[in-house]
Amino acid sequence: MAKAKKKTSAKLSPLLRSAFEVLNHGLHHYFRSNTTLDMKFSLLHVDQAIELLLKERVRAGGKSIHKGNNSKETISIWGAYDILTNDLKVAIPEKPNLELLHEERNNIQHKYANPSPDDAAFHIDHAMKFIRRFVQDELKLDIAEHISVEYLNQL
Repeated sequence: MAKAKKKTSAKLSPLLRSAFEVLNHGLHHYFRSNTTLDMKFSLLHVDQAIELLLKERVRAGGKSIHKGNNSKETISIWGAYDILTNDLKVAIPEKPNLELLHEERNNIQHKYANPSPDDAAFHIDHAMKFIRRFVQDELKLDIAEHISVEYLNQL
């Protein structure tokens, strides 16, 4: 008797798999409750997912995600924006809203900020609009194959 073939995400790079994992985890926190802790983790993870998606597009565009030759350190989100917009000519019209999210992430990470449910909703809404577009247009993937449909239907 033949075994059913298990669907794998082998076609995805490790960067992309990680991006979708942390995005799913961030959305899990966002939809689980509106506590300060869940709002913090949702924003931290969604921002991290965006950074990984940007780096994946840099990599897919034939550019290194590492700083200099033989460096173990990777580019920042700002480095990814620079390479994408200047070298690869990728338009990111959502960047002003993504910058606000990254600033909120920095406030959480470095200044112990406590985002409100309203602020989290603003950031998640704008982040997901970007992610849906970017994954489809720039990475040529169907987001519904990688993110829980339960989450996508609530957005």
